[in-house]
Amino acid sequence: MPAFSKQLRESDVRSRLSVPKEWWGEIRPLFGEDHREIELWAVDGVGMFWEFRCSVRQKGRYKKPVLQSDGWLKFVNYKGLVAGDMVILETVENQFRGTRFLLRALKYDATHHFWFDV
Repeated sequence: MPAFSKQLRESDVRSRLSVPKEWWGEIRPLFGEDHREIELWAVDGVGMFWEFRCSVRQKGRYKKPVLQSDGWLKFVNYKGLVAGDMVILETVENQFRGTRFLLRALKYDATHHFWFDV
């Protein structure tokens, strides 16, 4: 499955993560017809597990998933994320474990010019 990256904005690190709309096509089957919110467990780039609530914004032109503030802000604070940092979301299908999610947090090292997992 493809990965989607997003450079974080101030609103992402202060409240909730607006997930790229392309990711909605990947996770939409998990919601079913009647659910507007699901619990997601994701592993990060260093092997830690995180719990998030993903809900679908109903306002606006497009249905768009967001990671709600409770789990998301724990992730942001633990990782020390700020606007300009990057996250990479990936959905991985496994015939034995079902759908798994990877959520990597990256910071930029301006001295050596590369992104690294935190």
